[in-house]
Amino acid sequence: MSQSRNIQLSRRQLLTAMGCAGITVTLPLAGCGNSKTQREVIASAAGGKANHFSVSWVHSRQQQFTGDVHAAAAQFRGHDVVQHALREDRLLVVARRPGTQVLEVDINRGEVVASFTCQPGLHLNGHACFSADGKTLFTTESNIAKGEGVIVVRDSDTYQVLAHMPSFGIEPHEAKMMPDGKTLVVANGGILTHPESGRKKLNLASMHSSLTYVDVFTGKLVDDFTLPEAKSSIRHLDVTTDGSVVFATQLQRSAMSHNEIVPLGGYHKPGQPLQLFQHPAAVISRLDDYMGSVRVNAQTRLVGFTSPRGDLAVFWHLDSAEFVGYHSFHDVCGIACSVDKQQFVLSNSLGQLRRLNAKTLEEDRSQRASYAGTAWDNHMLIIEA
Repeated sequence: MSQSRNIQLSRRQLLTAMGCAGITVTLPLAGCGNSKTQREVIASAAGGKANHFSVSWVHSRQQQFTGDVHAAAAQFRGHDVVQHALREDRLLVVARRPGTQVLEVDINRGEVVASFTCQPGLHLNGHACFSADGKTLFTTESNIAKGEGVIVVRDSDTYQVLAHMPSFGIEPHEAKMMPDGKTLVVANGGILTHPESGRKKLNLASMHSSLTYVDVFTGKLVDDFTLPEAKSSIRHLDVTTDGSVVFATQLQRSAMSHNEIVPLGGYHKPGQPLQLFQHPAAVISRLDDYMGSVRVNAQTRLVGFTSPRGDLAVFWHLDSAEFVGYHSFHDVCGIACSVDKQQFVLSNSLGQLRRLNAKTLEEDRSQRASYAGTAWDNHMLIIEA
């Protein structure tokens, strides 16, 4: 695969790369679609020990987990899992920072069917997403020498690199396409690392995290936002069909000069500044400065955040910003919406899964499942089977 050196792109180059003539501007949220089907696949990267990493998934029918866990072996620890936009029975698992590989897994055959690796001088930051028409794949990457964030644009069928765009920040983590089909929202974590020092944080004194909006056809910055607390690293996000963005942060407490409680979750609505879920302080303090995943339910408008350090999943209402409740669950990190949007599903590193009513947050304990030997990783995906 040839290396692309051009970061700033002309409008013509990007239009050609994106094939924008056939663009479709509306997509359901992954795992939160409008289908009334009760057949689901619940998938996640899994592992935790060297040489025991995988992409793992289970099936669900009528809101009940069925059968054994399925797995396709991976040679690296994955982070996010996304459904392939053009091949519904395929999943992509993205290596966590500073990995360089993405695998395509056929869930019907239970095996890896394709893969690609970063171009020299770049590494992945754990996340990927597709264009609105499904023809283009975006991966969040970092330029190792320059320490700059890069959005790498690939053909979603062949994985050929088409273009590079700046993320307009350091360490772009999760990114998603906005409902307009032309804007990518990017969580720039702001923390500089280098593969030679693993995951060591190199710039905490000067870190600069931001939420940026990038025009994928021009490669230009549309807007960017920062938080009042400079040591809050914006890392994960989700997008609603009306263009609201919810985001989860991880606080770099060791680099701070105070011990005040800092809100970790927030939202951004078009035309407004960033807002934070400020209360209750007693719950926020239990999150131990760390949120691992976020998911918004498009039907109930509840936003769920997970904190594996705090052993909690916490929920606010997107429109009122009112705290709704929490669920205690050891080392919880994965969260997703059931296909019919009636439930939030949670996972943890002990192989356990739980379902919460998406309106009341009540758990039906009869729906609990546990898969011995499976350590679900940070993020979960639920798709129609």
